[in-house]
Amino acid sequence: MRPRIDFGTAAIAVPVALASAAIVGLLLFVVWMSVAETDAGVATGRYGLQNYVALFTDPLVARAAINTFAFAALAVIVAGGFGLPLAWLAERTDLPGRSLIAPVLTLGLLVPGFFTAMGWIFLLHPRIGFVNQWLRQAFGLAAAPLPITTIPGMAWIEGLTLAPLFFFMTASGFRAMDPSLEEAARTAGASGAAILRRIALPLMMPGIVAAAIFTFTLSIGTFDVPGVVGLASRIFTFSTLLYVKTSAVDDLPNYGLPAAFGTVILVLALALSLVYLRLLRRSRQYQVVTGKAYRPRPIGLGRWAIAAWVFGGSYIALALVLPLLLVLWSAVLPYYAPPSLAALHQVSFATFARVPWPLVWRGLRNSVILAVLAPTLALGFSFAFSWLILRSRMRGRVFVDEIAFLPQAIPGIIFSLGAIVVALFVLPDAIPLYGSVAILALVYSVGWISFGTRVVNSALIQVHSELEEAAYVAGSGRLATARTILVPLISPALVSGWVWLALLAVRELTRAVILVTGDNVTLPVVTWSLWNGGQFNEASVVILTTIALFAPLLLLYFYLARGWAAPLEPRTDREDA
Repeated sequence: MRPRIDFGTAAIAVPVALASAAIVGLLLFVVWMSVAETDAGVATGRYGLQNYVALFTDPLVARAAINTFAFAALAVIVAGGFGLPLAWLAERTDLPGRSLIAPVLTLGLLVPGFFTAMGWIFLLHPRIGFVNQWLRQAFGLAAAPLPITTIPGMAWIEGLTLAPLFFFMTASGFRAMDPSLEEAARTAGASGAAILRRIALPLMMPGIVAAAIFTFTLSIGTFDVPGVVGLASRIFTFSTLLYVKTSAVDDLPNYGLPAAFGTVILVLALALSLVYLRLLRRSRQYQVVTGKAYRPRPIGLGRWAIAAWVFGGSYIALALVLPLLLVLWSAVLPYYAPPSLAALHQVSFATFARVPWPLVWRGLRNSVILAVLAPTLALGFSFAFSWLILRSRMRGRVFVDEIAFLPQAIPGIIFSLGAIVVALFVLPDAIPLYGSVAILALVYSVGWISFGTRVVNSALIQVHSELEEAAYVAGSGRLATARTILVPLISPALVSGWVWLALLAVRELTRAVILVTGDNVTLPVVTWSLWNGGQFNEASVVILTTIALFAPLLLLYFYLARGWAAPLEPRTDREDA
């Protein structure tokens, strides 16, 4: 029995309508700005394609486009080179201690990308990287033999940061694979390598390609690594060029050209997302779980277990341990010097006195506000989306699901560009968004709706609709039923997702970098600003302070997610909505 007056559905539809308007509106304003003519930073009401003409005739833009696609493609190769083997080792083998792989890689997802980039700068920068300095002195070389300030070098770092994501997006496929196929091949005399090459990998191909497309899309719009490594060397990608064009110091910011560039990237991202969705739908053709006969049995590694742990340990050392040690080393030196016995005598806490602590505390205050506000808004919107998609009979709910998927398909920095266009050209007086924490909270929460709906969908599917039907029979409305029954039942997933998003808010740089001012600056932007200004040691102190302050939140997430469910697996339930 359903309540006659469907007030609850209408009430839940309100936040969905608001969030949908924000998602679609921000993207449309980017497109609008790409064709709008401006005079002294003010829209004139005239429109044309001059920004696209400038886009395709500007050699700097052409170079940035080539750099962006090369950077993203190489990053996918590195991420897959580490993430895919680790997923196979964790899910399909008897590797001792394999249960530790997922927690460690979860930590890798939560460590800021610019933290890893800073560590590798200290390691392989052509001028200050101690490995390059040592090689030049040892072999009398005129130039650095292993410069990290190149597109391949940047892609290497980005791939290390995205390997955990590739791991989680492919681990579930390995976990669900029927081992009887491998057993049959082994009985026929096939070697382990042949089984992996001819059975496991072909069956996993849709998931692998989907993970590659998703990580490629993320790499196109990321700012962390290109901003730390490439910007000082004038190696521009899409995100860093957009930042430079919208942050002009000597002239008025040019939003038209970045908007045109963003529109082109938007179209490309949407095309890639369509391919991604088709792969997810086609993945049903590759399902090989056979119901009651399904008995997963791990593959024995034997002596290869040592090599497997060397591989996994190498990734952990390269992506986490080595950057942490080098950032720590930089933080305790008054001026940066390569690690050596002589430099040990310079270790002190003098750098801590040079840190602009008032700016750090302002960034900390804003980061804490965002860590509370943005996850709450994102999960509130996500619950409304998921309820309409899975529980209502509203027409067009599949279209609502498509809107919820958009933030996952579009680089986050494009939403930031849309927000700054709205704040400066659409609502400059009516709603003073520019320079406020509210604009960051809006962009963060909108950008995380895709993740939030995945979390809520997974939890909501497990709650049988009979509980709600019983509440309706007892006279409860939809809104009251959702508040008193559904929310308490799925609260573990909501809390875990909230903590995860709070950690992402603390580390977020890409969405924030073109939106912050002196008033709404965040800790990641403070760190990056110090780094970009040449204050390497002070930036190291700030990032270590950030890690220390928010470590309890990370421990809380680990406690809540003891089952180590993959936090960012691709959504495969979309067509069932």
